[in-house]
This record gives sequence, C-alpha cells and structure tokens, in this order.
Amino acid sequence: MSDVPVPESLSGLAASPGLAVGRVCFWSDPEGIPRYAITSGQVKEELRRLDEALGLSHRQLADLRQRVAKELGEEEAAIFSSHRLLLDDPAFYARVEKRLITENINLEAAVEDVVEEMMRLFKKIPDPYLRERADDYRDVGRRVLDNLLSYQRQCALNEGELIVLVARELMPSDTVHFQREHIGAFITERGGVASHAAILARSLRIPAVVSLSAALQKLHSGDLVVVNGKEGQVVLRPDPELIARARADQAARARSLGTLSLARAATTRDGVQVQLSANLTREVEAEEARQVGALGVGLLRTEFLFMSRGEFLDEEAQYRAYRHVIEIMAPHPVTIRTLDLGEDKQLNFGAPVESGTCVLGWRSLRLSLADRDVFLAQVKAVLRAAVHGAARILIPMVSGVEEIRQVRELIAEAEAVLSAQGIPFQMRVPLGAMIETPASALIPEFILKEVEFLSIGTNDLVQYTMVADRVSERMQPYYRSSAPPVLFLLQRLAAAAAAAGKDVSICGEIAGDPLYLPLLLGLGYRNLSVAPVLLPDLAAAIGTITVSQAEEVARHCLRLATADEIEAYLRDQHPLPDESPKTPSQA
Repeated sequence: MSDVPVPESLSGLAASPGLAVGRVCFWSDPEGIPRYAITSGQVKEELRRLDEALGLSHRQLADLRQRVAKELGEEEAAIFSSHRLLLDDPAFYARVEKRLITENINLEAAVEDVVEEMMRLFKKIPDPYLRERADDYRDVGRRVLDNLLSYQRQCALNEGELIVLVARELMPSDTVHFQREHIGAFITERGGVASHAAILARSLRIPAVVSLSAALQKLHSGDLVVVNGKEGQVVLRPDPELIARARADQAARARSLGTLSLARAATTRDGVQVQLSANLTREVEAEEARQVGALGVGLLRTEFLFMSRGEFLDEEAQYRAYRHVIEIMAPHPVTIRTLDLGEDKQLNFGAPVESGTCVLGWRSLRLSLADRDVFLAQVKAVLRAAVHGAARILIPMVSGVEEIRQVRELIAEAEAVLSAQGIPFQMRVPLGAMIETPASALIPEFILKEVEFLSIGTNDLVQYTMVADRVSERMQPYYRSSAPPVLFLLQRLAAAAAAAGKDVSICGEIAGDPLYLPLLLGLGYRNLSVAPVLLPDLAAAIGTITVSQAEEVARHCLRLATADEIEAYLRDQHPLPDESPKTPSQA
C-alpha cells in the first residue's frame, strides 16, 4: 500500500482572503534566467513570443534613439541604431530556433545561451572594433530577455485549471500583464499587506499570501497547492476535502463576479448619498466600472498604461487612451493622474530611477517637473481628451504650493501651444492635488487655495506618516492605517475641504475596506474611489450604516491612543464575516 501524502502548511502574511487551489507557476526564478524543458509542440508558441519580444525591443530602441538624439545629438544616438541591426541578425534568430528544436529548452534559456555563444565568437575576432561588439550583443540580449521575462510562465496551464502565481516580489510593471481568469492566487516571498501584489489581489478578489519565506525554494513548478489568503497559509499536498472546499470557494467568488449588482444607489440608511468612483489601471477596466455603476473614475493611474504597452506613449497615443475612458464614462468625470513613477514603478525604457535613501522623494510629480517635455505632452493629451467628456487632472505626491504653481504654468503653456496649433482642447480643466505626504496633509488650507479638489492617497500617506515601508514585511507592525496620527490627518483634511467648499475623495486601499467605512463616513468623507470589482459590496455596506452612527464611531476612534485599540473597536462595531474555512493545520 502506497504512502498517503501528508499535507504541509507554510505560513506567511494574510494579504487577500479566500481559498484557492491551483498549480504553482513561477513568475521569476531565484537563480536568474529560468530553465525548463518544453515539448516539440510548444516551439511554435515560443517563436511567437520571440517575435513579440523582438518587436517590443525594436520599439524601445527607436524611442531611446529619438530621445538621445534630441538631448545629446546624433552621434551619441547612433549606438541604438546598431543595436536595432543586431535584433535583425538572421544568425541570432536561427540559432535560437535551432536550440528550441534540438535541445527542447525554454525560450529564455535558449536566448541566454545564444547571446553567450555570440559574445564568445566576437571576442575571438582579432579586430578590436569588432571585439567590442560583444558588449553590444550582451546589451541587446539583456533587453530581449527582460521583455521575455515580463511574460514568463514556468508551467503549462491544463484545461480548467488555475495557476498559483509565485514570485520573489511582484512590481506594478509585472501586474499589468496578469489576466484574472487564469490566476487562482498570489504568493510572494517579499512584500507586506499594502504591497502592489496584495492590493491587486484584493481588487480582483483573488486570495494572496505575502512574505512567505523561501517560497521559491519550498515550492516547485506544477505543484498542486491550496492558498488560504485569510489565514496566510499555503498547503502543500492538500487532501481531497480541502481541495473540494477551495474549489467551492473559487466557484462562489466567480459567480459573484458574474452577477455584480449596480453601485449607483450608495446611500446610507438615513438617506445620505455617497459618491462611488473607480480606480483604473487600464482602459479596458472602464467598461467594467461603467457596468457596475461607478459615478466616474476617481483615479486613472496613467503610468500603468505605459507599462502595459512596454513603450513610451507620445501625446497622440495618450490622447486616444484618455479619450476612450472619458467617452465610456461620460457624463461622469474621469480623474487622470499624471505619471506617478519611482523606484517601485519604473518604465522599461529610458533611464532608471535611482534607488537608495540619498534620493528619497525623487519620484512622481518631481520627476515630471524635471522632464517638462514629457509632462507637457501628457497635459496636452488630457486637455485634448477633455473635449469628449468630463475630465480632471490630478497631480500626485504634492508636497507644497510651489509645485502646484509650476503645474499651473505648464498647463497654461500647453493651452497656448494647442491654441497656436489650432487643435481643439478644453479650457480650465479642474486641477486636483493628491495628498500623500505629511507635508501637504498639514497645510490643506494653503493647498485648497490652489486647486479645485483633493484626492487622498492613504497608501503612501500611511507609510510616510508612520515611517514604515508599505511593501516591507518587517515594517508591517508599523504600517497601520488605523494609527492615531493618520486619523488626525484624515480628520484635518476632511474639515479643511468642507470649510473651503471643495471636493475631497479617498482613493487609497482603506476606501474599499469595510472595516474603515464607518470611520471614513464619520470623518465626513462622501466620495470614495476603489477598484470596480469592490463597488457593489461597498455600496451594500454603506446601506447598513447611518451617518449619526458613523460620526459616533469617528469620535470614539479619535479618543483612542493606539492602532490596536482603534481596530478592536472598529471590529466590535462592525464585525467582519468569516470569509474562508481553516486549513487542516488550524482545524
């Protein structure tokens, strides 16, 4: 009689509730370039991926050449032309294809081997100039591999099965490639409950466990595992009963996604309406937001539009993207946030953002103001798109009035350029400031004199106020949205906006968390923006609360001294349902 496999539980941080069963698929590899066997039937798909990566690399190099030629001159830009010629080298393509066919290895491994082989050949050439071309081959090969790894999957998806995506860490540029219908759960070695992977998982109602130590070593491609996102557990070799429960949970979530109710009627029990808007990362999400009744887009994260394409979007391409969203959401407003780039969100073209404490704060609006041509193109695209509906401009990571005034000057310049060119555009598009730093949160009265509205990004506001990296597992005990300093800032911002008679919304993660809903309503917030999939449940939760109850909750929370006390009180006032059964280790 064969031994019955014994389930084994691994523990991490609970990031997104629910049970899921699926086969492990690595997004990245701890040893570098992934290597695994493929079948002869997979060669055609691998070559398609190679064509796609080469095409993307071509577009990136063309953009780089154009920008370098403009800033430094044609001579300095010539290197990128030679790199593009290397991409077209038929010997490179033929060698990769041969390795796929004869060695049955995955595309990434084949490309790496061919690049190394070509470098060795170049280095044997006596001519010094030609020997230096080895470095060019390495640079081109690295670009192709970087683009390939954006689509990397180390497992074959069987009919009817979902994957459990496992990675050391998931960045925003990774998540734009994911498709909800293929992914059962996320597991990461690094990151906290406010990491981008966790936020994405909660938005999509996909279970997730983060900060699972040595996940890349303990799990193997193709392993069947059960992920319990509520308890922070991953079960290896799950028994049939647990698998059945996980599949039932997945099916229930899938049914709820297919029958989302409208969110328009977001009204408290005593008749106070709450405006519910949608946070979007891609144009295609606008249709989902409209279908569930979002009363506008409270946050369009434009950097994700760039990331999803893997190339720089010029003014015309941005105009088309913004117009698409605006027309779908009309007559409701679309709030377009200008590029919010930084160490955690970089584009895979152009110069990388520096990292390290010496450049703390070199991100977001400051990057935009340092590259006025890029910023001007984005502002012009928004002004043009605003002709087709209601649009607003939101500038991220504001720290003071000076920055807002610089943006106003640039908007005036954009209007003058478009007017001179005879291109239709919308005058006086409302300008808003995203409050994400203590610097701006402490002076809302001054900020409100310069803008038409405020949007509060609580994810960054919490991390900067509490001096706790939102994606670090070590900092999770300190990263607390319920911390008294955070609540006092939220109270101050709501009061200042009300006194100024201007709109204020919350677009951070706590806006979609039922635990914080009474608190936010009690502080005076009447405009919340969350992922489209969360809107119906949020509307239903609003209907269970009265404003007088919410105000009492807020008053009580403001008298408490610790985050633990505040969270315990909120749970006592608004208990959350038990969202998923326990794994065998907790039974």
